[in-house]
Amino acid sequence: MRRQKRRPIHYAAAKSLHDGTILAAFPVRKPAPKTIKREKIRIDEDGVCHEYASAGKELSDVYNETRMRFQDIIATRLNTRRAIREMVLPCLVKLECDVNEIRAQLNRIQELLSGQRDTT
Repeated sequence: MRRQKRRPIHYAAAKSLHDGTILAAFPVRKPAPKTIKREKIRIDEDGVCHEYASAGKELSDVYNETRMRFQDIIATRLNTRRAIREMVLPCLVKLECDVNEIRAQLNRIQELLSGQRDTT
């Protein structure tokens, strides 16, 4: 029996700051292509399709009873993925270029060695 393909999870960031930090998020169904086109929805690399940014001033008010937090695990996961993408991916691109250069050098060395064996 074949395994079903997993669909990517999409999120709605119910609360985020202007710097991109997500405070609360929850999973949602991916909008239909017609809805994406009509409402000009942009889905980022993390699968966040609805993001509502605010300044976050209400979080510093200790008397504000409506500042409840939900789905902290998802918000932490998304923030971690964004941080890793910013810090690690540029280094991985550089490493990939270095590996490609080493492969090219190795191929040239192998060609030279095979050419020397043929002449002897």
